[in-house]
Amino acid sequence: MVKSKRKLPPPPQWQSIILPLLAGILHLRVFHYALFHCILHSYFATTPSSSKSSSSIIASTTSTTISNQEFLHKCFTLDFLIFIAYIFDLLCCKLRIIPFSRVRNPKDIFGHHMPTLLLALPLAIPLWGNYRSLELNSLSILDNLKDDGAIIGNTSPHSLSQLRADLISGYTLASGFAYISSLNEVFMCFQRVEMSLQGVDSFRDVGQMKHRMFTSRTAVYVELCYKLCFFWGLSIVACKACCDFDWVLFQYITASTSGIDGSIWRTLLTLYSSPAALRGALFRAFSIVMYPSMGSRCFNKIKQHHQEGKLVKTA
Repeated sequence: MVKSKRKLPPPPQWQSIILPLLAGILHLRVFHYALFHCILHSYFATTPSSSKSSSSIIASTTSTTISNQEFLHKCFTLDFLIFIAYIFDLLCCKLRIIPFSRVRNPKDIFGHHMPTLLLALPLAIPLWGNYRSLELNSLSILDNLKDDGAIIGNTSPHSLSQLRADLISGYTLASGFAYISSLNEVFMCFQRVEMSLQGVDSFRDVGQMKHRMFTSRTAVYVELCYKLCFFWGLSIVACKACCDFDWVLFQYITASTSGIDGSIWRTLLTLYSSPAALRGALFRAFSIVMYPSMGSRCFNKIKQHHQEGKLVKTA
């Protein structure tokens, strides 16, 4: 009696390896820029020195160390990197290559990426494109025409220079903490590469793989914990930075001598006529609606992953 040989998995096609690898590199570039050029740079730029009081930290450092051109270029660069990464993901789906390990249906990627491509990124164009007719208040604060420390009107305790620094810090941190989530995509793309190399299509079957690095139990723990940290932690910091940005605009509008007649509703209408402020409002709405439940599902996955580890040890 001849025993039937075990059927070997089909040899991997180069597209299913190269495309997810390139997608992971593009998302890694987004994560790197968001972390080092937006988040860490903002915190280091506002670190107090021994000779400066805390009330003058931002006005005397950020506002004097970063020009309008540098700030707007930073905004453009991050959005451009996100645009390239997301478009490449959609291109992979068009070629019938799903770059993410945990995604089975390409429609899930379209549903996640299209709001960013159609709403979030276009709403930032008036700011980094310097279109004053659409982003008047933000660009006026950035221009900082009264950089001598003059008080805006008679009601605001902030000088234009400090408002300018607060606006730069708020927008930069909001964008950085919002898009630092790209590390999630990095994990899933490199997991897909590993799976494709060993002929595995479903993430549920990674236990059958002989060589595991990004799909190892430790790596999956790190991946899930980072996702939970973003859903229930970093996204809150991003929302807080969005509120800081809005607060700067609110102060500028209400204190400007040529501003609003005192109606809070007209003030808010003027504030959210800013595309950049509207972008922040949409992110907060999405975070409030989606991230608590997404974090809860991620927490359940961590518990399930932990229980599976116990079963493996006892087996």
